[in-house]
Order: sequence, then C-alpha cells, then structure tokens
Amino acid sequence: MAKSAADSHHNGESSFDAVVRLGEVAAQAPANLRDRIHIGIRLSPAADALATLVFLTDSAPTQAARAAVCGVREPLLEDITRQLRAWFANPAHVFTVPLDEPHTDFQKRLRTVLCATRSGTTHTYGELAKQLDSAPRAVGQALGSNPLPLIVPCHRIISAGKNRLTGFNHASEGPMLTLKAWLLDRESSAPIHA
Repeated sequence: MAKSAADSHHNGESSFDAVVRLGEVAAQAPANLRDRIHIGIRLSPAADALATLVFLTDSAPTQAARAAVCGVREPLLEDITRQLRAWFANPAHVFTVPLDEPHTDFQKRLRTVLCATRSGTTHTYGELAKQLDSAPRAVGQALGSNPLPLIVPCHRIISAGKNRLTGFNHASEGPMLTLKAWLLDRESSAPIHA
C-alpha cells in the first residue's frame, strides 16, 4: 500500500514547519473534526514554496519545527494560513501560494487536471484515469499520496459506484472520509464568488 504524506510524518521521516488545528482555520468545521484533524505544513528546502499541506488525525504532532529559522518562512507560513482561512470561508478561493514542483511527469499531469476541477464539481476515478491514460486504481493511489490535498483538490474525485466516497488520504473509513464528505458538501453548498 502506498504511503500518504501524512504517513511519512508519523513514521518519523519528516517534520513540518507548522501544524494548525483544523478549527483554527475552519471554525465552521463539524465539531467532531475541529480538534481531531490538524494540517501539517512543510515548505520547500529553499523556503520559497509550499511542498506539503496534509491532513493529520489523532496523533498530530504536538510541536512543529521552528517556523522562524529562516526569515522568509514566517511570512510564507502566515500567507498559507491566511489563504486556508480564506478557502474555508469561501471554497471558490483560488490559492496563490507558490507550490513546489511535482517530482514526475505523471504527478505534473495529475496536478494540472485536478487544479482544473472547479469547486463544487466532482469527477470519478475512471474519468480521471481516462484523461490521464491510466488505470483508476493507479489514479487512486496517486491521489492518496497527494502532498497538497486541499490545494491540488483530490477530494473532488469520487467513486462511480453506490458508495461514492471510498477513500481519502489512503483511508477508507473514519475521520478522513468524514473530512472528505464535509469538504465536498462545503464546496457544493457555498455561494461561488471567487
């Protein structure tokens, strides 16, 4: 099974430049998610782009790396947090923070297609696989490993079957699926005014 960016953190492979509780940037989040979900933020090594923004559950880190190590980190982290608040206030908000480049051509094509998916719309794994000339299962694995799941909106990809929410962040149940359902509901019910 592929590892999500959040899994890498839990296995001690990485640390974050900042960690925010979902409730800090999304006061309107369901009560059962506000304190349980955290967002891990990691900047690129040069601190000039966002490399990772992942949802963490339960065992969220109690401490993030010092954000002020480099003078540029603090303003970029503040901008990311401000833009998270803006998105949760209005899901049509378009993130403008600089993003770290994808590592492979497939990830680059996947990012392009996902970013073209408008807020409030969904596509199936099969539809996305056809666009990328890939298999739905491979697409699902790539989506689960997406290091920027809100900004590169993989939550907008759903199953074609009866149970349309089958996975998010390599989880097939629990708070991650609840979070995906809330994100989709939030987007579909919000007035679009970017």
